[in-house]
Amino acid sequence: MTLTQPGVTMDDRTAGPAALTAQYVYAIVPAGTSAPEDLTGIDDGDLELIVHGPVAAVIGKVVTDRAFGRRDDLLAHSRVTDTLARDCAVIPVRFGSVVTDTGAVVAELLEPNAEYFASILDDLAGHRQFVVRARYDEEAVLAEIVKENPEIARLRDLTRDQSVEASWNERIRLGELVARALEVKRDVDSADLLDLLTPHAEGWNIRAAGEVDHLIDVAFLVADDQQEAFDRAAEEAARNLAGRGRVRLVGPTAPYDFVPGDDTWAS
Repeated sequence: MTLTQPGVTMDDRTAGPAALTAQYVYAIVPAGTSAPEDLTGIDDGDLELIVHGPVAAVIGKVVTDRAFGRRDDLLAHSRVTDTLARDCAVIPVRFGSVVTDTGAVVAELLEPNAEYFASILDDLAGHRQFVVRARYDEEAVLAEIVKENPEIARLRDLTRDQSVEASWNERIRLGELVARALEVKRDVDSADLLDLLTPHAEGWNIRAAGEVDHLIDVAFLVADDQQEAFDRAAEEAARNLAGRGRVRLVGPTAPYDFVPGDDTWAS
């Protein structure tokens, strides 16, 4: 199956002056799913569900004479998959995936993978993905580090009124100590947050991030009957971090962190 990606030329079947449109694939859902009537996709296009056996593909018609990858395209893709995820199990398809027509959706996507998709959807049924993003108040946490580490406080005072050239070695040492202290603090605080949230989740995936104020960014797969308890735990985590940082709960979202990459079935 050919699933073209952003910035990649369409295959021969979508080339030529007569091929003005193709089918953009958003997600795989259980057969019988209904998309909200007011939900639209890329370029505000209508959505269609193509059913094959126990599964269906959520698609929309798009023009083929432009590359995909604009911010509005990505937002539209996420809007469709996240909206569907509120009401049913969803396998989100990689952003920018296009096939030639509805016949190809069945022949190349649904028919050879129907049982595989159905198995994944069964596992996801009754669960939602939520993302917890915790960030430090950088000023508050750095003040903590200075207060808790006499050597850091000494080096900060020593370098405060000296030029960079005159205090280069001390500044290097200060930066190393602060980075190490911040990493230790991050380990402790993230472990506390996970201790609160993981008892109410079926699975979790910690995402990498490199910002100085980053504490933790983690996706959770939460059973519907655990959602209220999970929400309360997230609120408790936010209270515990108050004055030192902030916690943001996002979701439900499409379960990108808990489905196999579509390179396992797209070829």
